[in-house]
Amino acid sequence: MEFYEFNWRPDNAMNWVIVIWSAGSGACLALALMHFVVWWKDRTAPANLIFAVMATAVAVLAALELAMMRAETPGQFGIAVRWLHVPAWVIVASLVAFVRLYLRAGRRWLAWTVVGMRTVSLILNFVFSPNINYREITGLRHVSFLGEPVSVAAGVPNPLMLVAQLSLLLLIIFVTDATITVWRRGGRRQALMVGGSILLFVTAATADGVAIAWGIISMPVSVSLFYQVIVAAMACELSYDVLRAAAFSRRLQASEAALRESEARINLAANAANLGLWIWDIPGDELWVTEKWRKLFGFADSERVTFARLLQVVYPGDRERMKQLVQHMFEHGGEYESEYRVIRRDGGTRWISGHGSVELDEHGKPHFARGVSRDVTKRKIAEEELRESEALFGTIADAAPVLIWMSGVDKLCTFCNKPWLEFTGRSLEQEMGNGWAEGVHPDDLQRCHDIYVSAFDAREPFVMQYRLRRHDGEYRWISDSGVPRYDAKKNFVGYIGSCVDVTELLSKEEALREFEDRVRLAAQAAHLGVWELDTSTNQIWMSDSARALFQFDSETRVNHAVLQDRVHPEDRLLRDSAVKAAIETQGEYEIEYRILLPDGTLRWIGARGRCVAGKNGKGPRLIGVSIDITPRKAAEAEAAKRREEIGHLSRVAVMGELTASIAHELNQPLSGIISNASAGQRFIDRGDVDLREFRDLLADIVADGRRAGDVIRGIQTMVKKGAPSRQQVNLNDLVLNVVHMINPNAMHHSCEVQTLLEANLPPIEADPIQLQQVLINLVINAFDAMRNTPLSRRKVVIATERNGDGVICMSVRDYGTGISEQARERLFDHFFTTKVEGLGMGLGIVRSIVESHGGTVAGENVDGGGARFHFTLPAGAAVG
Repeated sequence: MEFYEFNWRPDNAMNWVIVIWSAGSGACLALALMHFVVWWKDRTAPANLIFAVMATAVAVLAALELAMMRAETPGQFGIAVRWLHVPAWVIVASLVAFVRLYLRAGRRWLAWTVVGMRTVSLILNFVFSPNINYREITGLRHVSFLGEPVSVAAGVPNPLMLVAQLSLLLLIIFVTDATITVWRRGGRRQALMVGGSILLFVTAATADGVAIAWGIISMPVSVSLFYQVIVAAMACELSYDVLRAAAFSRRLQASEAALRESEARINLAANAANLGLWIWDIPGDELWVTEKWRKLFGFADSERVTFARLLQVVYPGDRERMKQLVQHMFEHGGEYESEYRVIRRDGGTRWISGHGSVELDEHGKPHFARGVSRDVTKRKIAEEELRESEALFGTIADAAPVLIWMSGVDKLCTFCNKPWLEFTGRSLEQEMGNGWAEGVHPDDLQRCHDIYVSAFDAREPFVMQYRLRRHDGEYRWISDSGVPRYDAKKNFVGYIGSCVDVTELLSKEEALREFEDRVRLAAQAAHLGVWELDTSTNQIWMSDSARALFQFDSETRVNHAVLQDRVHPEDRLLRDSAVKAAIETQGEYEIEYRILLPDGTLRWIGARGRCVAGKNGKGPRLIGVSIDITPRKAAEAEAAKRREEIGHLSRVAVMGELTASIAHELNQPLSGIISNASAGQRFIDRGDVDLREFRDLLADIVADGRRAGDVIRGIQTMVKKGAPSRQQVNLNDLVLNVVHMINPNAMHHSCEVQTLLEANLPPIEADPIQLQQVLINLVINAFDAMRNTPLSRRKVVIATERNGDGVICMSVRDYGTGISEQARERLFDHFFTTKVEGLGMGLGIVRSIVESHGGTVAGENVDGGGARFHFTLPAGAAVG
């Protein structure tokens, strides 16, 4: 083996290798001792103990590296390398344990894999001679390092060294996974300081060790330097935690009495704010909740509350999402917010907003969760109503950059938010005081200063525009809005403001004007009138289309009163009430009303408006559109006329079905008239007329004639055309009249008609002829459905009942073939029929009549065979 000789420095010269490695070892031992003392005083801080062990191992590692560099024989070098793997094993194990305990992250199986792989390499290191790094050390070479001669080995590398290097690769993967978890959880400082430093310097140390071991570079092993940097980063983070904990402890001790008072205030405030407080003992699965919380969720005062019981009242569609949220909370800790629906005991659904946080025990397991819940149903309803109109604004607002700043009473800047710092590319310290003004364009600086100072001295809001230098050196136009800031005692404490980059907006003003022109042309083409009411002046701005719609020329000044004069007298109260309600509630309105033009023309107008808050102390503005819906109203009237004609044809068709009943009803009184008249003729022929008996005969003839007249008038009423007429109707009386009318039809079909009528039904506001048409249609259908039913089972049951508050249900049940699956979905469609001779209009008209009365109709198969058609109608006032 050939050796290189160097002239060693004189004994009194400074040896930088010894100085650097000794200083590093000493610093690590000092930090280890300090954090061991911290752990000794607080045994609940295992991370400090693990750090002390690791720092000691790094110090030992540095000492062994120094011994390797000072080795004089291959044997001394091999022994140093062999024992080097002991502190290396401690360092790897300590890093894994520190990440698990301090960061509370990292996969357990991967942690055990890292430690296990390093343990295997340690065992192999003592099994093979001289060590796991070399099969044989053939000699030593001396190289210059930091100006000093040091020893490096020359020998045959051992392939088993890959086991140790694989453990370091697994360590890097483990720390990367843990760092990502902590970053996503919000602990970005810990992720950068601890996870980032470990990843960076373990990777560097691994690369250095691999390059030296495999002979890629010729220099002494110096991985301890990289681990010393990791020790420094971990010590900095732990020291920060210690200082923060000490400060927190002092504050906690000083505020115990205030905390108790605060808790009482919180409970009082929570009740006043309709907030329900809760604490969840996770291992015991029991929730402590306030009385307000129980009322929000519909729980009894003495009812035990568990998570499983809570899930029972959560809306089914939200349960899985809540389970996933809780699972995520268990795995990652931290705070959470959620909104979900609950079903109360009365069947009502309410929206609940929850905010809480999870506390982990010393093993990183979820121990307690606490939070608040409040009813946000009204807000959800309002959000749903406003979502469409706010969607465009929300998209623009979310994409807009906003820079926020604050100043104190001395006019000097005290805070700039992150977007501001990212925009300028400067640090917070650089922006403090008057530093922010260094980025203002010189041509704008004096003007900005004057506006700011003037508004500040007057304690008034201000808006100004100026150019501000971005991080890339480009000046951007900024719109800066500031308002005075006051504390809880109304003391002035400075200003707060927000800035928006408006460079693109200013450059696109021309394009925006062109776009507005295109929108105006589109509105004119669609005959859509745009208007705006300024409540401060009561003046209305109207587009050209709007003026043409209301026949105002361009010179006419339009205000609320002038426009109201155009409105039809019968609709003025409607429009005035809608406008006032929108202004008072800062909401929207949508109405239809008539206008009378100067030439006497009547038009229908559809209008929609939204109230917008005023700016700079002005009153709110009402912005809206109007459109001529006269053609649509005419079409609706025509459609109503056609529906009435179809209903009339249906009634005529029904009368055809009731021919036998009509003939029977007329035959009885007509037979009586003929019989009585014949008897009177016989009395006269005999010459012995008894005036008393003759008077009775005439009275019977009159009664039978009136009865026949009633039948004829009923037929006329059923078939005559005309608008529906609503009146108070007793459904039980209507059923009895229909049963009387269809009784001959029932006998013709060999059917029995039964009635199950609930007594004392309240009257309903309805058209009796239309309801009679509905019931006759359903009963005739029932007769037809039982054509193939044995005679003993042919029965139709007509029932009435009260179904809940203010709702009356009428049903017709038959024992026929029932409703087929193919027909079920289209039962009430117009022109759909299952009868060979049917037109498919009956059930469609039934549905139209019932829905026009504010009711619903349905059909279903029932147990025991046959079908049941039923419809509901509201009792009391008319609907529709």
